[in-house]
Amino acid sequence: MSLIAILISLILERSMSSLREFRKFGWFDEYTDKVLAWSRDRGWQGPGIVLVILAGPLLAVVIINALFDDALLGLLALAFNTLVLFLCLGPKDLEQQVEQFFAAWELEDDEKAREAAEDILGEKPPEALSELQSTMTEKLLLESTERLLAPIFCFTLFAMLGAGPFGVVLYRLSCLLQHRFAGQSDEFAGAVQRLYAIIGWLPAHAIALLFAMAGSFVDAIQQWRERSPAWRDDWQKAVDGAVLAGGLGALQVQPDTEQDMSPDDIPSQLRSVMGLVLRSVVILVVVIAMITLTLFGD
Repeated sequence: MSLIAILISLILERSMSSLREFRKFGWFDEYTDKVLAWSRDRGWQGPGIVLVILAGPLLAVVIINALFDDALLGLLALAFNTLVLFLCLGPKDLEQQVEQFFAAWELEDDEKAREAAEDILGEKPPEALSELQSTMTEKLLLESTERLLAPIFCFTLFAMLGAGPFGVVLYRLSCLLQHRFAGQSDEFAGAVQRLYAIIGWLPAHAIALLFAMAGSFVDAIQQWRERSPAWRDDWQKAVDGAVLAGGLGALQVQPDTEQDMSPDDIPSQLRSVMGLVLRSVVILVVVIAMITLTLFGD
């Protein structure tokens, strides 16, 4: 069932762009604020509050998943699994954002190109071409992981335990908390960062391997060896570090190297990134299909 849910979710992701409007988690921000206000009124803070915040939505997912299990020959469970996975992708379509950047860049519309780049990066893009290419490349690798590859991985991993929706919701909510409280230094924010590192560690390393399989495996392993000492003992740095090591190595991009560039090099490089991501999705789905056939084929 998990494989079918993944395939349907990917088809909806590619063909039903209007449904992305339902990927809004404003309710979770409001819920988080209420729990934080309630806990602070009682002098509570730290890791326990993070668990309290997550407990409500996750408990609801577990209850609904249990109620739908085996109902109507499993069709309700399939629909629920598909819905939850689809809502936990994105929220924006990264490929569409990149295409908007390409369109403006090829028309030499600097203002619209910078707006499109800022929409992807979440900050003002750098002026230098080499820095823009490097920043955009790394951002696309990280965003494709968080928006698409890691949710599918977490869904599949927990689906083996009969709790696919639980796994993907846990990952998505941890990402939302991490982004919202990034840069803050209080005890609660620290607990959020540690939670994100713990949940994201395994998906990040698995996706680094996917990138290696989809690109230059030898270069990916080489960059892993060169870069891993910087984050080997730090779980928080390891999440992004593993993805970048695998992705940049697979693309045969050497970090921190100066090079002469033309404006045409940037779209070419970013298309290579998106091609790597697409191949990684295909490999991931094929691996999931093989696991499904091995476990349930008999």
